[in-house]
Amino acid sequence: MGFDLNSIVGFVDEELICPICADVLEDPVQSAGCEHAYCRACIDKWLLQKQTCPVDRSALVAAQLVPVSRLMRNMLSRLKIKCTFSPNGCPQMLALEDFRTHVAACEHNPKVVVLCNNGCGMKVPKDELARHNCVFELRELVHQQIKEISELKERQINEELLVVSQRRELELLQYYIAALRSTNPVLRNIGEQLDRFSLMQWGNGLPLATVHTWGSLISTPDTAMHVMVRDGLRSCGCPMHMLNLMVDRCHEDRWPEGLVTLDVRRENHHRMSQYVTRLVPPLASGKPCVVVLGSDNTHMPENLRPSLGLVMIFVDGVDEVQQEPLPDIELS
Repeated sequence: MGFDLNSIVGFVDEELICPICADVLEDPVQSAGCEHAYCRACIDKWLLQKQTCPVDRSALVAAQLVPVSRLMRNMLSRLKIKCTFSPNGCPQMLALEDFRTHVAACEHNPKVVVLCNNGCGMKVPKDELARHNCVFELRELVHQQIKEISELKERQINEELLVVSQRRELELLQYYIAALRSTNPVLRNIGEQLDRFSLMQWGNGLPLATVHTWGSLISTPDTAMHVMVRDGLRSCGCPMHMLNLMVDRCHEDRWPEGLVTLDVRRENHHRMSQYVTRLVPPLASGKPCVVVLGSDNTHMPENLRPSLGLVMIFVDGVDEVQQEPLPDIELS
């Protein structure tokens, strides 16, 4: 692969011609032994078949190829070459190093891509512009995109089925681990510590919340709300192995002793405002939802402190706590 000898303007020294392609040297290298020069692409291809110099048949391997002399590079730099599309009207006389770049973008190249001037916004080869039909091409583009969208939807369905299958496997694994923990005190203790840590890590990424109306608390959510709580917790990254436990603890039957009935909640109402709560995505019905984590509430009395965490659903009256920006610190 060299520069077309017939496109070179003026005389070309024989030393500047590649012995393999018989054109002017492009990206030249030479043998460190016999000093014959070749195009880089030509000799690389040649050496895949034979390990000899194509001129004198002396032994040659890729490691023996070196840059050509400065004299040869200077001789090549002085050559001028006509644009490939000079028959189409291009008047340029180019240095060899500029030839490839120019040809790729030459305005006289019939295959150069141009913008349709009829307003469809499509890019077409210049020599096809006269035959370009905007309506037909756009229709083909729409059909292609519809096909791609259909394939993406099919792939999405398959991915979702895979996720459902993997989620079921994880849940089965969770049940198995829970069974092991229930029979082994050591595993149970280690497991509880890991559960607290994973919930704490998750909670640290949730915004703090303020509950204004504890009287709007929904303490006995129905099955549909349980499903919505699960979706909300999953969407905000609740640890998978804790998801079932947290969903289960959105009902008062699973809350600490000081929260299990309306009467005891009324007795402890003045203390409930001391809870540190974190906001999770609202239910699909729009009702706000918070989590109360044990790691955030070690200051609460034992009868109000969740061992790991619980979920509370409200009719209204929950806002995100707006964090004040840290003041700028001037460094002296």
